[in-house]
Amino acid sequence: MALLELTVENLAVIERVRMPLSHGFTVLTGETGAGKSLIVDALALALGARAASDQVRSGTDAARVEAVFGDVTPLPDDPLADLLDAGEGTAIVRREVSADGRSLARLNDRSVTVGSLATLGERLAEIHGQHEQQRLLAAERQLELLDRFGELDAARREVEEAYREWRGAVARSAELLTDEHELARRVELLRYQADEIAAASPRPGEDEELERQLRAAGNAETIARAADEALGALRDDGAALDGLRAARAALGRAAAHDGRFAPLEERGGALEAEATELARDLAGLAEDVELDPERRVAAEERLALLYEVKRKYGSTLDAVLEFGQSAAGELARLEDQAGLRERLVVEEEAARARLAGAAERLSEGRRGAAAALAERVNAELPPLGLPADAFGVELEGADVGPAGMDRVTFSFAPNPGEPGRPLARIASGGEASRLSLALKVVLAAADETPVLVFDEVDAGIGGRHAAALGERLRALARYHQVLCVTHLPQVAAYANRHVHVGKRIEGGRTVAEARQLDGPERAAELAAMLAGEGAGTEAQAAAEALLRSAAG
Repeated sequence: MALLELTVENLAVIERVRMPLSHGFTVLTGETGAGKSLIVDALALALGARAASDQVRSGTDAARVEAVFGDVTPLPDDPLADLLDAGEGTAIVRREVSADGRSLARLNDRSVTVGSLATLGERLAEIHGQHEQQRLLAAERQLELLDRFGELDAARREVEEAYREWRGAVARSAELLTDEHELARRVELLRYQADEIAAASPRPGEDEELERQLRAAGNAETIARAADEALGALRDDGAALDGLRAARAALGRAAAHDGRFAPLEERGGALEAEATELARDLAGLAEDVELDPERRVAAEERLALLYEVKRKYGSTLDAVLEFGQSAAGELARLEDQAGLRERLVVEEEAARARLAGAAERLSEGRRGAAAALAERVNAELPPLGLPADAFGVELEGADVGPAGMDRVTFSFAPNPGEPGRPLARIASGGEASRLSLALKVVLAAADETPVLVFDEVDAGIGGRHAAALGERLRALARYHQVLCVTHLPQVAAYANRHVHVGKRIEGGRTVAEARQLDGPERAAELAAMLAGEGAGTEAQAAAEALLRSAAG
């Protein structure tokens, strides 16, 4: 994964800057106030940082940033996975901040929330600035990096799985009723409900059938009169059936002499058969309309019973039956609660024991990893101008959780003889940035963040430590894409790509620009960084020597 291109428009003094980028180590240099840190701010916006209207260049309607990332693979549970898949490995992030304070974010031409963009941004890049809260300061992040450094991912997954099993057993136990009186009341209620529904024994649709029968019985006289009238129209002398039979016979005689009438005779026969069946069905229904008093009373009483169970247990008989099944199932569970409680106690104890064992094995691995990490990081500190043995990894016990039973703190003691303090309380931004760099070098293989950005990481570093800083940034670039804003030529000499950020006056206004330097231009820039503008041959020779030394 890499940042392939960054385009910035109307951000403070930047009118429009387009920077093609690539893997490796890229430095940004230029005079103070030219806009180097604005490039970093622009990338932060693309990664979901908070926006402010005062970032918009005066006289324009909005600031716009576009960052193009390549080789992006979505995580299985990534809420933006569909949009990332649509980009086929390319993620084009656009951020717009209007002069009235509104902020818009888009990913592969689709609108997204700034919050979801920030979540994605944490995977894409990490910015280390002098005054910014870094993810490295969070205890959860420190614990994660320690586990990766110690190759403890499998042990941590074992703890997570054991913790889920234990919490599941605890939750199932918590669902059991512990009050004996409440348990007895619940059992009695469920038994009454299940028995009442079973005694009613409703059938799906039975209430609708009874309602139909009673409605028909209430209008039996009208229905019977209409049915008799219809039967008379079909069966009486000279009625419909006689006419159909006569018509069919006549058509038969015609068909005997002319085949064209044969189909008509068949249709006549079909009509006669349909009318005969209609008369038979009508006669059967007519006999069933009238309910005798006993049957009517029975139907009314049955319907009243069904209305009662529906009132108590569901709006339909299907719902009533479902309620009855649920009540019977819960009743069976409660009646066996004593046995279930015993089984769950055994299950919970076993799960707790597995969790304790897994957590202890993870803690043991962390203790070894903590000592090794402190030793490795401390070896990186003196070349960066920081005291040896100033970094520590402190482990404390904590309540067991899905990450184990340890609390980790990365500490730093900038003054020999003084106790270490958590990284979050380091006063010097320069010290924090350099310590972060040392950690990043050691943790490079464990940290999965593809793009690392260092803003003014050389603050407080003298020339004798600058080369060591450049070496470490280039070493870090073997695992990550590294961008660094620097004022030190010794650092810039180690870069694979050198971008100069400058400014000019155009139309009475300051305009920033960025361009890549190669060959003589790069040596000239290093010479200017060494001796100022108009540097002579000695500074030029020194710059070329820096480039040769870094290349060697």
